[in-house]
Amino acid sequence: MSGEGPIKITDTSEIAVCTCMQSNHWPFCDATHHTTGGDGPEIVQLDKNKTYYLCGCFRTKNRPFCDRSHEKIKKSNP
Repeated sequence: MSGEGPIKITDTSEIAVCTCMQSNHWPFCDATHHTTGGDGPEIVQLDKNKTYYLCGCFRTKNRPFCDRSHEKIKKSNP
């Protein structure tokens, strides 16, 4: 998932966001923190009637939401 741009989610009222940065399904928690000694996930409440775009490149400054940082990465790596 990572590095490919935003992850679109709809019809969702809550997500568990990885805070240990070890998840294989980032930005979603996959309970890796249990083996790495990190803290648990951050629970984020969403409006089920809205569409959200989550970061897939790890570079957003508005975690877990996409801030279009992936476009800067693509431009610097032709």
